[in-house]
Amino acid sequence: TTEGVQKMLMDNDSAVEQEMRDAKVLDLLMDAEKCRQQRDYGGEARMLSFALKLKPDDTMIWNKLGRAYRAAGFLDKAVSCYEKVLSLDHDDPWAYANLGGVHLVQENYTAASELYAKAVWLLEIANKLTDRDYPTILANYAFALGKTGDKRQAAKLLKEAENRGYTNCAYIRKQLKLSLFDKLF
Repeated sequence: TTEGVQKMLMDNDSAVEQEMRDAKVLDLLMDAEKCRQQRDYGGEARMLSFALKLKPDDTMIWNKLGRAYRAAGFLDKAVSCYEKVLSLDHDDPWAYANLGGVHLVQENYTAASELYAKAVWLLEIANKLTDRDYPTILANYAFALGKTGDKRQAAKLLKEAENRGYTNCAYIRKQLKLSLFDKLF
């Protein structure tokens, strides 16, 4: 039928438009990464903002934009980005970890440790322990816990982070004044 042919053509046009939009988003993400590597966080934020105009509900892009704002020192804007992620996906572990990072910068270690605990738990139940960010999240969680006084748990988390490839554990141990004995846990 004529209606069937028209629908098929419209669906094909829509698929082509989607493919073009996805290609443009990918280009913007690559440009944003180049800016990030050059520590041009303003440029990174601009590229990511353009990408969000094309994919406004993409949690990965919102997380990256929040990270760019955090790196540039715009913590309120970063928090807004992470809150947007959680409004789209309440179980996004990276949004919780990123919010934890904001609280670390603000030296609000109790809130940071709670957010990192949630991120670790979500990554564990999603079986994403091999994610490249997991060791860093563990180390940041350890740092936050150590700053709250829970040095034994901090030492355990640092050991796990180290076993998973995190390389700055010695620096964190020094910052937390963990003894060699604590490293055994």
